[in-house]
Amino acid sequence: MEKLTNIDLKILEVLQREGDITNVRLAELVGLSPSPCLQRVRRLRQSGYISDVTAILNLKKIANYVTVYCQIRLSEQTMRQFSVFEAAIARIPEAVECGMTGGEYDYIVKFVVRDMEHFSELSTLMMEMDIGIKNISFNVEVKKVKNAFEMPLQALLAKKR
Repeated sequence: MEKLTNIDLKILEVLQREGDITNVRLAELVGLSPSPCLQRVRRLRQSGYISDVTAILNLKKIANYVTVYCQIRLSEQTMRQFSVFEAAIARIPEAVECGMTGGEYDYIVKFVVRDMEHFSELSTLMMEMDIGIKNISFNVEVKKVKNAFEMPLQALLAKKR
């Protein structure tokens, strides 16, 4: 697929909000008949515009937890050290997001843990893993203000004024 059409964008926007929508309802919402709509969704998947479909859990109903955002500085800023750290962080289930950053820290990692004792054990373990961590700074989430899963497609694709 070379370029996204307006209908493709509508399909992607709807699927972000309603991943389990029926093809018939999706077709109605984007102004297509079901067969061409299904073909477009298949093309969007095959072209990599849709990578996964998942359920968003209401974790508050399942378990008590704490969200901790860590800023991590490595002892060396080399490709080898980045690879070692990234491979290790990928194996830690409590690390639910990780991004390399520019600035004072090399990475920001979002951890979801049972409590602060669990986080303390995890951070101690990470320091002992010999994965190049120089220091860890962290902030505890007190209140979730916004938790968006939809990407702002229209804003990202809008022409500059």
